[in-house]
Amino acid sequence: MSQARMIASLAFAAFLTAGSWQLAQAETAPPPPPAEAEAEAETAGETSAPAQRGGRYLQLPDISFVGSAIGKLSDDDRDPDRNRLRLDEAEIGIQSYVYPHVRADAFLVAPGHEEFKLELEEGYLTFEQLPLRLTGHLGKFFVPFGRDNQKHPHSWLYVRRPLVWRNLVTHESLTGNGVVLSWLAPTRSRLFLQLDAGAYTEAGHSHSHGEDAHGEGEAHAHHAHSEIPEGAGANFSDKFYTGRLWSGLPIGARGELEFGGSWAHGTTEQIPLPSGALGSRSLQLTGLDVSYRAYGKEARRLLLRAEHLWHRYRSDLGREMTTGYYALANYRWNKYNDFGVLYDWTEIPGLHGHHESALSAIFTRQFTEQTYARLQLTRGDRPGMRNYTEAWLQMVWGIGPHTHQLE
Repeated sequence: MSQARMIASLAFAAFLTAGSWQLAQAETAPPPPPAEAEAEAETAGETSAPAQRGGRYLQLPDISFVGSAIGKLSDDDRDPDRNRLRLDEAEIGIQSYVYPHVRADAFLVAPGHEEFKLELEEGYLTFEQLPLRLTGHLGKFFVPFGRDNQKHPHSWLYVRRPLVWRNLVTHESLTGNGVVLSWLAPTRSRLFLQLDAGAYTEAGHSHSHGEDAHGEGEAHAHHAHSEIPEGAGANFSDKFYTGRLWSGLPIGARGELEFGGSWAHGTTEQIPLPSGALGSRSLQLTGLDVSYRAYGKEARRLLLRAEHLWHRYRSDLGREMTTGYYALANYRWNKYNDFGVLYDWTEIPGLHGHHESALSAIFTRQFTEQTYARLQLTRGDRPGMRNYTEAWLQMVWGIGPHTHQLE
């Protein structure tokens, strides 16, 4: 009897197993033939792939928008931008790969001080894999000069450019229309070493905070109603060239040291001579920068940075050299908050014996990767106004897959 019961139990279990397998097979449809599978994949891709892949399945570019609003308080009544709150800049980014390892970037900007007239701020191709360990840019772009020139204003760690940049280089970024090649040295150690060299047939002038114009004549017209003395910056008028050598190496397990040197040379606007003729004038910019970062647990990061710039004019009337520097310390104690201190000191081209200096405290509250609020308090001295005080409030927000260089 026991053997008969055992046989009956095994038979019943086998029956249940077979029935379950047939039921599962009935509920699961057999895979379609290869042609049908490909058709279904294409149909599914038309509905879901753009949302999952950022539009690349349909060859759509990444499109983003970044807005920046700035308010400024100042006790210097010569400042035409004081006691104002406005949308300072609106930027549209269009980015995509046009060929394997060839990327196209275009940034359209409407500056608030020009009644939001949309213009092309940058438009260039990036060649990511050229022979001999080279990469390159072709088009109009922020040139590789100095530590932060290639960053857009919403990627800075401060509201306004350091004073030495504003007086000796530009209010936002030095822009060129041409080509640049970058070579990554094949170092065997953990040392990073890169050389950038560029040639530009036409200089572009960036804009920021309503104070920088697109040509030297426009800059003079804009500053006609402001009595605050400012340097002419790098007002290249024709061909100019840049070079930058920069390197970095790890320090310990959580630190890194970075240092670089920059050079730019070109011609500027002609100047009237005492005889009535027009004389030539050339400009050379040089700079040295050093940065140290130390990373702690989670999102903690300490950044120390200093940069020194030299501005050398040479003309038929003589020579002039002005210089300046800034030092920045920034500490981020979590992924939402960071605090920084910025010290500026700069001479002013064209005003021999005069200089401007300032000390700023900067607090940033990061809401998302693309949205933050920043407060910058400044106390400084400038020609005609000792111990001036400024307060800057900035709000930046972004929409879409924004891909600028970040700190």
